[in-house]
Amino acid sequence: MKKPILHCGLDVDDKAFHFFGFSKETGEFYEFKCFPSADALIKKMKKQKLKKFDIKICYEASYLGYSLYRELTKKEYFVEIIAPSLIPEMSSKKVKTDKLDAQHLAKYYANDLLTIVHIPTEEDEANRDLLRSRRFLIDQLKSTKIHINSFCRRHGFDFRKETKLKSLWTKTYMVWLEDKIGSLKFESQKILLKTLLQSFFNLQSQIQALDSEIERLAETEKYKVPVTSLNCFRGLNTLSSLTIVLELGDIKRFNHPKQLTSYIGLDITERTSGGKEKKFGITKMGNRHVRTVVVEACQYVRSPVYVSRILRERRKKASPEAVQIANKCMNRLHKKGHRLSAKGKNTNKVKVACAREMLAFIWETMTKVA
Repeated sequence: MKKPILHCGLDVDDKAFHFFGFSKETGEFYEFKCFPSADALIKKMKKQKLKKFDIKICYEASYLGYSLYRELTKKEYFVEIIAPSLIPEMSSKKVKTDKLDAQHLAKYYANDLLTIVHIPTEEDEANRDLLRSRRFLIDQLKSTKIHINSFCRRHGFDFRKETKLKSLWTKTYMVWLEDKIGSLKFESQKILLKTLLQSFFNLQSQIQALDSEIERLAETEKYKVPVTSLNCFRGLNTLSSLTIVLELGDIKRFNHPKQLTSYIGLDITERTSGGKEKKFGITKMGNRHVRTVVVEACQYVRSPVYVSRILRERRKKASPEAVQIANKCMNRLHKKGHRLSAKGKNTNKVKVACAREMLAFIWETMTKVA
C-alpha cells in the first residue's frame, strides 16, 4: 500500500531548526524545534514516529548552502532547496516568526507553489567557490590600491608629477613607492606603508596562484569543450567562460533563452495596469556573477566587427559550429548596439540590452555544441 506524503517545511538558522510537517491526504501535522544540525533533526523526526509517511523536506536557500541537503540525502531523505525570492507572499501578512515560516513552507510545498533550486555536484560547487573567491581577492586588491593612493596623496607624494610617467602599479611605480618609505618622518608611517605594500604583493601572488588553477581546470575533460566553445565569443576569455559554465550548471534545464534571462536577472521590470504600460530597469533578481560577465563582455559592441589575433588563436581549438554561432552573435550585437545608440539610448542600457541578446547565443552554444 502506498504511503501518504508528508510535506515538511524547515526554517533554518544559527540558533534552531523549526520543523513543520503537513499531510494533505490525512490532514495530520507535526511540528517541533531542534538543535541546528542534521543529526539532531533526524533524531527528532524519528521520535515523532513518521515511518507511516513518505517524507519530503524543503528549506530555503541560505547560509547553509547545500551542506544540509547532502547530509540528509546521505541518510536517504528526499530533500529540495527552495528559491527564497520566489516564495509567494500575502500583502496582509504582518506577523513573521520562524514557526510560521516553516508552516507556510510546508503548505506551499504541498500545493506545488515553490520553485526548486538546482543542486550542483560537489566538484562543481568546489570549483565555483574557487572562482568566487578570486573575485573576493580582486576586490581586496582594489581596496588596497585605493588605500595606498590615499596615503600618497595625504603625504604629498605624486608619482606622475615626479617621474612624468602616467601608468600606476607598474614595476617602476612599485620601486618608487618603496623608495618613499625612507622619506617618511615617523616610524609608524614607515611600518604602515611597508605593511600595505606587503599586503598588495601577497594578494597579487594569491590571485596568480588561483589563475593558474583556473587555467588547469579549463583544460580538464569535464570543462574543456564548453569553455573552448564559449571562448569563441568576443568579450569572453577562459575565466569568464568557466564562470558561465560553473554558475549555470546543467544548461539543459532551461528550455528557452527567456528562462535563462530570468535566471540571470536581466528581465525587464514591468508594471502594466489599466491600459497603461510602465517598464523600468532590469530586475537584478538572479545570478549576479553571470550577469556581470555577460554585461562586461558587451563593453565594445559598437566597435568594428573584428577578430583579433588572440581570438583567432582561441577559435582554432573550437568546432566550426561554435565559431559560426560566435560570428553571428558578434555581427548581431554590433548592429543592435549602433541601432540603440542612434536612438539616443544610454550607453549602459545599450550594454545590458546586448547582454540579453548575447545570452541567447550562449544558450544555443551550450545546448548544441558544448
